[in-house]
Amino acid sequence: MPAINFAHVKFGKSDSCVTAFQRALISRGHRIPAGATGYYGDQTKAACAAFQRARGWSGSGADGLPGPQTFARLGFTDSRADSGSKSGRVSSPVPGRSVTYPYGVRNSRYAAGFHTGDDYAAPTGTPVVAVLSGTIVWSNDNGGAYGKWLGLRADNGRDYVYCHLSAREVRTGTRVIAGQRLGRVGATGNVTGPHLHFEDRPRGGGYGNVRDPRW
Repeated sequence: MPAINFAHVKFGKSDSCVTAFQRALISRGHRIPAGATGYYGDQTKAACAAFQRARGWSGSGADGLPGPQTFARLGFTDSRADSGSKSGRVSSPVPGRSVTYPYGVRNSRYAAGFHTGDDYAAPTGTPVVAVLSGTIVWSNDNGGAYGKWLGLRADNGRDYVYCHLSAREVRTGTRVIAGQRLGRVGATGNVTGPHLHFEDRPRGGGYGNVRDPRW
């Protein structure tokens, strides 16, 4: 998973990290007429916005300016080792891992008719972390098909659900900060291999009441 300095990928900047970002957009079919020049101008902003809209994002989530979720979806990690603690945000619930099976895939074997979250394949025991600061609203082994699971009610009002864990390291009611370890990837519940299934629900939302995960 390539690492770039997220702080260098800004509108109006010229940098080799911008070049890598542009190449990632182009490789996914989002045209930049001038090519990967290393300059983040209007053309790159338009291509980035098109990528964001293709994910179903809108408003400030599709403004052509990359945030942690955009970088993560393009497969990048932040080269600044302490970026998560400084910004209060992290780019992936499984540090260093990107989405391997995305939200929204249609399949009749799912009760909701579609894949209700993002999957991050990783070896059993890989740490999972809080994507935002908030409070753990449940943490138990009673997730049924979701196995060992927990719910993070983040300060943005959303509930983020971590499923198929091999271990839970926080209890209900625990206050956590962004980047704090919550548990470890596993293969509990209904799975074909170890991974984190990660959902984004409205406050108190149940199964199928989800959106494409972002934070």
